[in-house]
Amino acid sequence: MSMQTNLIKASVREELVLPEPKAVFYPFEVNDDAQWLQLEVRYEHALWLQILVRDPHGRVRMQVIGKKRSARVALGLKPEHCSIGSVPGPLTAGSWQVELVSYSRDGRLMIELDWLYGPGEPPLSTEPMLDGTLWMAAGEAGTLDEPETLYAWQQVSDEGARFYKGDFHMHTLLSDGKQTPGQLHDLAASRGLDYIVVTEHNAVHAAWPHGKELLVVPGVEVTAFHGHCNLLGLRRSIELYDPESGALTLEDDSGMMAILEEARSQGAVCSLNHPFLVPWHWQFEDTRMALFDAIEIWNDPTYDGNAEAAEKALAAWDQCWAHGIRLAGIGGSDTHMLPDESYTEGGPPSIVGDPATLVWCNGLSPMKLLDGVRRRRCYVTRGVRLQLDIRSGGVSYLPGDELQGAADRNERYITLDYIVRTAQEDSPLIAVWIENGQETGRQHLAACDALEAQWEQPDRTGVAGVAVQGSLQEARFTCSWPQGEYRWLRMELRRPDGELVAFVNPVFAWPNTADPAVTWGRIRKGIA
Repeated sequence: MSMQTNLIKASVREELVLPEPKAVFYPFEVNDDAQWLQLEVRYEHALWLQILVRDPHGRVRMQVIGKKRSARVALGLKPEHCSIGSVPGPLTAGSWQVELVSYSRDGRLMIELDWLYGPGEPPLSTEPMLDGTLWMAAGEAGTLDEPETLYAWQQVSDEGARFYKGDFHMHTLLSDGKQTPGQLHDLAASRGLDYIVVTEHNAVHAAWPHGKELLVVPGVEVTAFHGHCNLLGLRRSIELYDPESGALTLEDDSGMMAILEEARSQGAVCSLNHPFLVPWHWQFEDTRMALFDAIEIWNDPTYDGNAEAAEKALAAWDQCWAHGIRLAGIGGSDTHMLPDESYTEGGPPSIVGDPATLVWCNGLSPMKLLDGVRRRRCYVTRGVRLQLDIRSGGVSYLPGDELQGAADRNERYITLDYIVRTAQEDSPLIAVWIENGQETGRQHLAACDALEAQWEQPDRTGVAGVAVQGSLQEARFTCSWPQGEYRWLRMELRRPDGELVAFVNPVFAWPNTADPAVTWGRIRKGIA
């Protein structure tokens, strides 16, 4: 690379002692000649670091997130001159600002920041560069185009009415993952996923690689010391700390609830993540549960402690439904690893799509996917595909549905018939039915009479899917519900030793009124 002229450099070397985490601000000036900006970060003692760089218009233009001890990131006029996490566009002359948040055991932080800017081609970055379709871009007049305007929210990528398979929780090198966006995209597509939602810690991607074979939806994992939650389909950035005082809005109950309210007003789906996985469990006791649309029941099954955490999450889910807070139950791989890496030596890989959440949509688009989650039309699985036949009064229903037609007939009782089928395999499977939070039926799956049954599976090239020929096994359950009494029924699929294999969202009748005052503390105490 040729030597640059008119380079301007500034530096900060500082040791901080912060009694509690807060944002610390470092202003610097940029002149009219700047065509690129480089930020080099080095630090010690912090367990976690988040850096945002804002331009004179207050727009976030650079993001450095995670556990990297050092990083060199770039910002330029064009996407190809920007590191992932940087937002391309004009480098407005004036006062810029680095905003730093760190978490450490004792409040100590040794930080070194170097700013360098100038004309011409930018220096090399240690991070991957932007690639693909822009989700964010800075305009000439101080405007900022975000996913709200740049992302194709209505674009339909598949016309079929069926269950679409995907993953709602994952990380790349932008935060603390190990894969580039392109690597994660290609891996998800190769594993037969139809969609993914990218959820970096407190950061939103400015671009994502092209690929028609996979729907990719913007998201963010709001990551606080007291818990994590996903904002799926976020359209505009949300402030996580006070821009004047640096106080962390996301670290108290009222601030977290304000974040959830803002996300919902944008049309995002708010999901409570791994609520019982210590030390990342949800500790905001006063959070109103009605602010969530979903709960991540099943987080990375390969991670130690997640099997027990999932069982507690199932119980909390039932408590929510008992109070009329009918959240969707979803899953997420929370993948951080390379595809051949495991958390345990010789163990299974922690990989995108494990578990997978299948969402029923009449055609696949970002808006239809998010709506399918809100309607709870989901089941979560570690691999087995389910064929569900849920009927009452001659009407077929999907997971998440209210048995409206059956209830409207005003009969003394309604009868619900529930059949689950899946492909035969060597290991036995047991269907467990949970009614109003209590186990009410259990049956081993047995071979169907129709040995050459046909059912729909997604097809990577076609529109409507392909019929699969093969032997199926099934389990059946029937129950009667008295008129006017709030009831819900969900199904779990397990191994004989109790290992969870899949779970399906409930169907319900005569719903009670949701109690908007129910808090996470009340739900948690209800299962203690």
